[in-house]
Amino acid sequence: MHETTLVSRSAQGLRCEVCQWRCLLADGEWGRCGVRQRQDQTITVHNHGLVSAATIGPVEDYGFRHFFPGASVFAIGGWGTSFPAHHDAAYHAQIPTDPAKQRSIDPERVVGFSQERMTRGIVWAYNEPTMNFEHVLETARLARSTSRMTGMVTNGYWSKAALDQLAPYIDGLMLTVYGLSDASYQALTGVEQWQGIFAGAEHAVKRWGCHLEITTPIVTGVNDSSAEIEGIARWIKRKFNGLIPWRIIPSRDADTNAATSVRKVAQGLGLPFVYGAQPTETTRCPKCEWAVIERFDGQPRVVGVNDSQCENCGSEVYIRSSLFKRNKLND
Repeated sequence: MHETTLVSRSAQGLRCEVCQWRCLLADGEWGRCGVRQRQDQTITVHNHGLVSAATIGPVEDYGFRHFFPGASVFAIGGWGTSFPAHHDAAYHAQIPTDPAKQRSIDPERVVGFSQERMTRGIVWAYNEPTMNFEHVLETARLARSTSRMTGMVTNGYWSKAALDQLAPYIDGLMLTVYGLSDASYQALTGVEQWQGIFAGAEHAVKRWGCHLEITTPIVTGVNDSSAEIEGIARWIKRKFNGLIPWRIIPSRDADTNAATSVRKVAQGLGLPFVYGAQPTETTRCPKCEWAVIERFDGQPRVVGVNDSQCENCGSEVYIRSSLFKRNKLND
């Protein structure tokens, strides 16, 4: 069994420091994630290297619109969630009890497979990647040494300690933002203290130069109010110069109309990069309307960009397509 390194000790017990729950564990007790357990004076990671899903596909399948457009990636997921299971990807929340379903893969094989299949990089998705912190970190370090790009689809409920270890090796983050209120986060995720998610995203961009994009799944009557959407838009404008791509999608088929209305509100607030569920729109420079990413039948092609700037007018369009050049929002 693997042991976590992110742990603090006190007279009350051992505290796991991987996510913002910071579970204080007595001997034998499991964390809220269902994959970490205190055993004597250590916290054992039961999901280390276990795989819940793995596939090859375009990076757009994981919500990204400005991050290596059109790139093929090896997407992989594990087990465990930092949000209550009935709120967050329940299928990937618990380690299967059947040993035959407990597939494992070591970091060398993950990176080797990405190379063999000639993918541009690796994206961690399906479950919350922070729950596989140790395995993701080891794999991301190895991926960096082989010039693979790395991305994560995340709820952002990581601890600062976990983020500061991961972020130097993670190129792109697709952050799911459920709203900007206690009511939305409690209803849709089960967590009460959500402000640290936004602080962590800001830290990832400003300190580490991670490329950030946002997805908001709209649930009618929960997080579709004008006040909620305007709040998120103000945050994007205030912290990121309004340039962060924001994908607004229906949580269920019944929420399609609400998501469409919300997207129109967001576009009306002056954000230049607001997208729907499907990557069909041509992306244009917000200043001169020059096409910078063309999309035909969902296939993107970067056509008018020079070092993340519009080649026509020089404006920043926040497109990451190089491993060696950080985004401009951390300047």
